[in-house]
Amino acid sequence: MLLLAFVLSSCEEDFLETAPTDSLEAGTMFESLEGANAALNGMYRFLYAFEPEFGTNHHGFGHMSTNMDLSLMGQHMVGNVLAHGWFGQQYAWRTHRNADAGVTHLRWFIYYKMILNANMIIHNAPNIDGALPSEINRVMAQGLAARGFGYYMLVQMFAPAYHVNPNAPAVPLLLEQADEGQPRETLTKVYDQIYADLTQAIELFGGSTAQQHKSHISLPVAHGLMARTALARRDYALARDHASMAIDLFPGSLFTADAYPPPFQGTFAGWPRNQLFNSIGASEWMWGMEINEEQATIFASFFSHIDPTIFGYAQLSNQKLISSGENGLYHRMSETDVRRNLFVDPEYAVAYMVPYAQVKFIVPTVGSWEADYVFMRLAEMYLIKAEAQARLGQDGPAAETLFELIQNRDPEYTLSANTGNDLIEEIMFHRAVELWGEGFDFIDLKRTGSPLYRVDKGHSPELAVRIEYEADGIEWMWLVPTDEIDANDAISSGDQNPQ
Repeated sequence: MLLLAFVLSSCEEDFLETAPTDSLEAGTMFESLEGANAALNGMYRFLYAFEPEFGTNHHGFGHMSTNMDLSLMGQHMVGNVLAHGWFGQQYAWRTHRNADAGVTHLRWFIYYKMILNANMIIHNAPNIDGALPSEINRVMAQGLAARGFGYYMLVQMFAPAYHVNPNAPAVPLLLEQADEGQPRETLTKVYDQIYADLTQAIELFGGSTAQQHKSHISLPVAHGLMARTALARRDYALARDHASMAIDLFPGSLFTADAYPPPFQGTFAGWPRNQLFNSIGASEWMWGMEINEEQATIFASFFSHIDPTIFGYAQLSNQKLISSGENGLYHRMSETDVRRNLFVDPEYAVAYMVPYAQVKFIVPTVGSWEADYVFMRLAEMYLIKAEAQARLGQDGPAAETLFELIQNRDPEYTLSANTGNDLIEEIMFHRAVELWGEGFDFIDLKRTGSPLYRVDKGHSPELAVRIEYEADGIEWMWLVPTDEIDANDAISSGDQNPQ
């Protein structure tokens, strides 16, 4: 891991750090399967490591920091105070439109770092000495799937939604271990490359669902990534099919209603802490990063910014609340829906736990920062499948798929009789509730061509600032970082997103 990090950090000429193909360190690393696995771990490290580059300080803790951005930029995560200021400008819809902002740079940087690591793995894996073909294929499959995931994340931020303009400039495609910069490719070409990478990865897994560790991409996860990508591209038949394959191949199971914690009732004494959203060992999690005490980044961590039950930023200042009010999620949930228990009922709010505060993401043990970062779970696959079926006009199967999931959340839930747009709206409501805080709110609004509408959802205009914004407007695109434009000879200031 350290060797790989050294290789990538030793080339400082470009903003997108690269390594030459004849790098001694890279060649040495792939002389054994053990070294190749270390390279994989180095690649995955960028998804959870603290990155202080560009003066972002406590905004940079890997993929979960992006998830925090994209949740706060949606409609259903509410900030209650500005306080220390972390993530406040993302919530106000300012940071992503600032090409000089450290956060904008870092989000670009994280995924390209991972992509360049993936390229090294893809190009060197065939040379692993003494490895079986199936072992080489497993390493290559993970590199390809990770590269696809990296590009998926980049286009959700730095390009328009696919339905707006498939031929719009997206992001540079770096597929080789080359030092020179590349131009912004079209959105179609980037999506095609993601499809190609994930298709090849699925083939290389050879039908094996084995997963060395939950941090490693497996065959079900690769299907899940394809389902996510196809959903964003409005390729609904493909999204349905791959979500269905992910469900069938994943050996885990959905959380049941009795696995959820009881509601918070004003005191922590005797209150069983939620163990579902902080451990990759919980039954639904398909992919995530195990964070032990030594790897935890304390205040510069996801749980510091979201868990109000411990001495971190969320308790000190900005708690994260579920949307309330007439158009919010909390009061639209059934009284028998156990997902209500993941938020503080106003009746039981106290000085340190404000009304509607989240207790979905909390550390397992008070006094320890050991809590896992979780990226993909089984419930998402049911929601993708149901939405895709509904958008394809398959109302009956869509209702059945939704019922399979929601009966595990609400014992009183019955098979939906809705059809058409009403059924789609019901599915999207449950998607917003189920995946709250998991980084999908901004993406879902953007891919569905929906406006930002924070009215009557509990948002303060002084903090949220942007209460409404039109569907498909230019501000759904993040600006390309200035450092990339300055360092990349294939991009000029004229290639920036509309401002």
